Amino acid sequence: MSKMDPLTMVTLNYINSPFIFFRARGESHMAAQDYVYIGPLEANRSGDYRYYLWLATWSSMDSVQSEPSLERLESVDLIADGKSVTLKMNGASVAAFGASEAVYPKPVGWATEIYYDLTLEQLREIAEASDLRLRFPATGETYAPWDDQAASKAGALEFLMRAEP
Repeated sequence: MSKMDPLTMVTLNYINSPFIFFRARGESHMAAQDYVYIGPLEANRSGDYRYYLWLATWSSMDSVQSEPSLERLESVDLIADGKSVTLKMNGASVAAFGASEAVYPKPVGWATEIYYDLTLEQLREIAEASDLRLRFPATGETYAPWDDQAASKAGALEFLMRAEP
């Protein structure tokens, strides 16, 4: 998918179906789960191509009043077929990639969104992995795929085919 930011005129490319991960909390409540959504993003500023990974995280036990902790999100490890792909935070707003509005919708209103720097090589490892997991090094929290991720993988591979080298 592609759109031009209406204020900054940055062309933004992204996938239609983000990857979704989850982990069950150790609490006794059966619905206590944490979720992470991720998706690649290409920002084209007049031929200057930069790549990012959008991440949104939320919990079924959160509320609108919860204060998000950005410290645990400073970096994220994507474990692609046993190999760790570590990404560092670029920013917590669309300004991190020069846009005025997000391309991925928040999964819930209280989700915390972060953007990480990403290379095409890193995205290729993620998209081609048959086993993909996500971990936050600051807390050790590990997330498993929510579903088979087939649509997300297909979208990421198509994204790679269209991306500028």
